[in-house]
Amino acid sequence: MNCSETDFVTTPSNTNSWRRRRVVWSTTTLSAVFLLSCGCQLAYLFAPDATETIQPEYTIGESSVAVVVWADQSIMDEYPQARTQICRSLSHHMKENLPDTNVVTARLVVRLQSDTSIDWTQMKTNELCEELECQHILRVDLETFSTRASSTPHLRKARIDASLNLYKKADQETIQSVYQDEVRSLYPPESQHGAYDMDERDLMHAAIEYFSTKAARKFYEHKILLEDKKRD
Repeated sequence: MNCSETDFVTTPSNTNSWRRRRVVWSTTTLSAVFLLSCGCQLAYLFAPDATETIQPEYTIGESSVAVVVWADQSIMDEYPQARTQICRSLSHHMKENLPDTNVVTARLVVRLQSDTSIDWTQMKTNELCEELECQHILRVDLETFSTRASSTPHLRKARIDASLNLYKKADQETIQSVYQDEVRSLYPPESQHGAYDMDERDLMHAAIEYFSTKAARKFYEHKILLEDKKRD
């Protein structure tokens, strides 16, 4: 079979048609890639944050507890309300998240500590439990309570550090706690430059809430973001 030369000649119409098909194919491919990329980004943005369930370190259960805060004189001189504010905040968070536990109101604890006729620091666990009508005493010993970073005093970051000791009323008096741990908190937790947009009162209030949440969570099941776990 013989083919004429015209059979191999590319006409302008054929060339334009081929170019149009190529442009359409390229555009379609780019659109698909773009949509796929956007889809991945949207899926990332709207995906639920990864969390982890944390079990309580100690379960108080169907019982009662009073939060008693101790602070040395240097802290009380600079922050006279430190003890009261920690007691109120921590008692509140425990009451909100421990439905089976009777948390003694902070007002009764503060009244006991304000009574100049007695020295509550010399009272034994059973004596405190009798006075506050509870089965447990959660003693919070403040070690650090400040709105200034120790290394850079001009940096506005609140630090609250404390040791926790949970004592249980017993037939035979004991000085051994049934649970002990430490809570160290820095607020704002993610800031490298402090809280320039907060006055000292607001900064300390936020820091106390942050500290109390961390302390209370040791006694009930809760969820945390994995990002927060890495930061802590």
